[in-house]
Amino acid sequence: MSFFNSHSTIEMNSTSAAGQLRPVAVITAAQIVGMILFTILAPRMMGPDLFGQFAVILSVLGLGQAACNIGGRFVFGRFIPEYASRGETEQVRAVFMHVLASRLVLLLIAAPVMFAFLRRLLPDASTVTLLASTTGFLAMMAGAPMYNVFFGLNRLALSMAKEPFSQYLLLVFLVALGGITSLERASFALLLTQTVVLGAGMLLSWRLFTLDRSAFHLPSLWQHVQFGLAVFSASLLLRIPWRLGESALALQGVPSSEIAFFSVAISVTTAFTRVVGSATTLLVPSLSLRQVSGDREGRDKSLGTALRYLTVAAGLFVLTVLVLAPTAVPLLLGSEYLGVLPNLYIVALAALPAPLIRSALSLAVVRSRLKLNFLLGGVAIVVFVLAALVLVPAYASRGASVSLVLAIVSAGIVAALQMRRSSVLVEARLGRHLLIGAVAGCFILLAGPSPIVASVATVLYLVFLNVLAVIRWHELRQLVFARGPLRR
Repeated sequence: MSFFNSHSTIEMNSTSAAGQLRPVAVITAAQIVGMILFTILAPRMMGPDLFGQFAVILSVLGLGQAACNIGGRFVFGRFIPEYASRGETEQVRAVFMHVLASRLVLLLIAAPVMFAFLRRLLPDASTVTLLASTTGFLAMMAGAPMYNVFFGLNRLALSMAKEPFSQYLLLVFLVALGGITSLERASFALLLTQTVVLGAGMLLSWRLFTLDRSAFHLPSLWQHVQFGLAVFSASLLLRIPWRLGESALALQGVPSSEIAFFSVAISVTTAFTRVVGSATTLLVPSLSLRQVSGDREGRDKSLGTALRYLTVAAGLFVLTVLVLAPTAVPLLLGSEYLGVLPNLYIVALAALPAPLIRSALSLAVVRSRLKLNFLLGGVAIVVFVLAALVLVPAYASRGASVSLVLAIVSAGIVAALQMRRSSVLVEARLGRHLLIGAVAGCFILLAGPSPIVASVATVLYLVFLNVLAVIRWHELRQLVFARGPLRR
């Protein structure tokens, strides 16, 4: 028998990804603002030492999230559009239950590992702090499928709501529970945040819960879990370099303030790279439909166009950091956080290959060819570990920053090689991007990095993008004002 509502139908939203741009943009803007507020307010209210300890907890939870993710969003994006288009409601529910059940089983294994790892990194933290943090992790991971399933149903804004919701709640509870003065209370704020988010997710997804035996048909369960595990493994390897920095610094016994400097730089950069990841991932349902219908040319054109403009955005992000950071960091965080600047200048460079990497991952998911992504992720983590072993002991947070950039650039090279046989790179004008980026980089290095030089470089960057036809204004207008059903 089914649980909650066995006879309710579940339909896929027919509006294209471009047609959902406005609500998605609102959620994305809320997410960015939330990350900026947290990056500014939490370090300032907690101070470098306390925030450095809390950053270790958040980093470990991020590692745990990557380790237990099992590719749920991509499983939903790959299979639900196919089942929903055929009206197979029970199969949609089955995919949801497969991801949720496998996630819960994995969490039973991960919980004691999480607790032990936190104990190793924070030996002075109380047992209550570690238990609250671990329980918060369990609630966070259990709730994720309840939001991610809407990605497969092409309700893109709703699928993205969990992240900004969590960010704002955590800030509120940190202040309300006194977490800005105590690590133990900060861990309770984290736990309460994830519990509320989990409850909201259950209310949103209640129609998808089922105990029908058909939902646990072993061959289909294994098909979905196997696909998810393949995506998860590749994604895990890609995320580890972003999340290992704080842990690597803690293991080296560097001061908490150094960890805080690195963590703030990572937070600023990941505010952008998460947008990139969301943008390319949001294309998966429509790309999957094109793949199923045999429209390979439309698939590559859509992904290539997205890659082109996301790469432009990555270049503008780096230039914006160079222009604003010298003023913004001391103004917003205080003079005690000036150590963030060199880390931020370095880490921001890791944003440049991010669109290429995420596009390669999305294309592999749509084509169900995930083995090459293991190579992509493997290169990233090997390069990071080797570089960190050499650089972190000598240069602390700056060494971790350089290690991250080397890892992500290496992964970007592998991603380009993986997509060379498709027309995605041609549509993205990758060669022209590299030429313009090289010119802008040489200008900044020769003139000397400064906000004024970076401002001039930004103007030159935009001019060259227009002259070499990388930016096409009619395409941008179509993206902004596009509406209508998904093309199949």
